Amino acid sequence: MQLEDQLPRIRKLIKEKLGTIPKNTLQNEELIRNAFRRLYQALPRMIRMAVSENLFVEFCMTNRERLINISDSVSEKFSEAENRFNQQYQTNNTEDSAKTVNVRADTSKLLETAKKVFVPTYSPNLILSRGLGAKVWDRDGNEYIDLGSGISVNSSGHLDPDLQNELYDQAGKIWHTTNLFLTEPTIKLAEALVNATFADRVFFCNSGAEANEAAIKIARKFSSLVHSEEKREILTFEGSFHGRTLTTVTATAQPRYQQGFEPLPKGFRYCPFNDFDTAAEMIGPNTCAVMIEPIQGEGGVNPAKTGFLQHLRDLCNKHQALLIFDEIQCGMGRTGKLFGYQWEKSRDSEETEGAVLNEEKIHHEATLSDLTPDIVTMAKALGGGLPLGAMLCTEEVAQAFKPGDHGTTFGGNPIVTAVAAAAFRKINAPEMMQQVQEKGAVIRKHLDSLNDELSLFETIRGRGMMLGAVLSKAWKGKAPAMVTACQEQGVLLLIAGPDVLRFLPPLNISDEELETGLNYVSKALRNVHTSELSASE
Repeated sequence: MQLEDQLPRIRKLIKEKLGTIPKNTLQNEELIRNAFRRLYQALPRMIRMAVSENLFVEFCMTNRERLINISDSVSEKFSEAENRFNQQYQTNNTEDSAKTVNVRADTSKLLETAKKVFVPTYSPNLILSRGLGAKVWDRDGNEYIDLGSGISVNSSGHLDPDLQNELYDQAGKIWHTTNLFLTEPTIKLAEALVNATFADRVFFCNSGAEANEAAIKIARKFSSLVHSEEKREILTFEGSFHGRTLTTVTATAQPRYQQGFEPLPKGFRYCPFNDFDTAAEMIGPNTCAVMIEPIQGEGGVNPAKTGFLQHLRDLCNKHQALLIFDEIQCGMGRTGKLFGYQWEKSRDSEETEGAVLNEEKIHHEATLSDLTPDIVTMAKALGGGLPLGAMLCTEEVAQAFKPGDHGTTFGGNPIVTAVAAAAFRKINAPEMMQQVQEKGAVIRKHLDSLNDELSLFETIRGRGMMLGAVLSKAWKGKAPAMVTACQEQGVLLLIAGPDVLRFLPPLNISDEELETGLNYVSKALRNVHTSELSASE
């Protein structure tokens, strides 16, 4: 295929997919190259089969002035911000050795200050200063491939141009109003979510825990209107994680998160995850709702078994209980569908589990599932990097709330919802869902190959780009040390408990960045393997 003949088509795609391009981006090699990599991922599959990513990117770099009509595409209002951003890059790149020593000394002081001033809920050892795409840099200028995405938050990577565009645009209009008034971005995002999902109504808040609080409250209020006082129990599942407020930590069926916070709120029961028979026994006349993550995140990247979610739907129907899906981590396209529950009863749900996907096996439909929840909670990636949560529900459920029953000061902030709408448009697209499945298969294949060499993993589980490498018996408890080793090699990775390595890369990570990150992981784990074997001799 001659790319020269495709210039008009590429120009059109640039306008559609990249949107407004800040002026100084055109002179920044790294920024514009990363933009062209993202553009390649949006190309029709036939073009990508005929032209490699590297060839396409180099062609676009060479012909950037012909491809981008500066008078139409460049937004001058971004110039000042971009200049500051580029100056920061230049400063980091031109520091002499003496200055670098001073910066590192200052970093140590900042880390010590952090230990003194923060409540000790975390113990970080890294100060990140900037990011771009799937890369971040610490304060000392060290570069890392980010395979954690801020725990599934930065699904469009760092400094995505479309999200920046919406951020700067809305920041020049209005920042906050409270929910006593309406703003256009909030209305449009709610409409987009309703149009794309089962839901009829949306409630915006600021976090996943708040979204789950709203779901729990509305479930109990709904039950109070039509059932006796005894029907208030909510069933959750062992290994779950629903938040850190007192109510949501009680809904979280993991004692380690609850210890010391007693007395806990009443009305929650816990069922073994994926246990069909016990679920049937525990869901009964006193159950007002069942809450479940289609893929448990903090619980070890553990997917619901095929048929289990539908089993719960049937039981809820039988006992007049509401079904709540917590999609805070596994939603927003993370698994290769908008929601994780949409894999249930999908044609490809079983045949693609743990398998490397063929082009013919990848389906572009938003959902192939006929399973419908009553409530879904969202957060993390929904805000595109800004704090946003949402509780989606049916019309019948929504009418349980009346003015004064629930509320939020900041939820649905116009700046946040403007950015979120851009993130939702980018992610909720067939091309993106296909890429997530393809890249998830690449990660699986790489980890399987590494496991053939080192025998570190018992299994690789999860879906799409939400994957967990479960450590084998000999390596149990070593996940934190492995993540530290990865950081030392230049890649940021997560754990899901002491025995699981968690992979949550940006959904739009380039092929090159993904390959580099996975190679860093392999190098780090080989070092850990060698070190452990040497210590045991």
